[in-house]
Amino acid sequence: MVNPISYAFNYLRSAKAELEKVTWPSRQEVARYSALVIVSCVILAAFFAALDLGLSKSVTALLQRRQGSAPTVPATSPVVPDLQPNLNSGIEAVDAEGKPVDVQVTPIQ
Repeated sequence: MVNPISYAFNYLRSAKAELEKVTWPSRQEVARYSALVIVSCVILAAFFAALDLGLSKSVTALLQRRQGSAPTVPATSPVVPDLQPNLNSGIEAVDAEGKPVDVQVTPIQ
């Protein structure tokens, strides 16, 4: 049976020997390769954004042509709450016509 401590030391020695064989890039090479990766990412992002925009526009145009009309935006009216708080007393509320309404509040336990 192999001693675990000597096995660990042998592993660390061989790892160190392998790392000494590695040819590390120079600072200039790292900067050059990093710039290349960043520029490539920006170019690919712009390409896929343009492709996405083009496909989106073409699908929208195709659907409009198939339906025979442009998509309409639904008319929205302002949201008017049913109850408005009475600022004079914090307990009462009034409806849209100004009539008082009882509000039941149950605390969460």
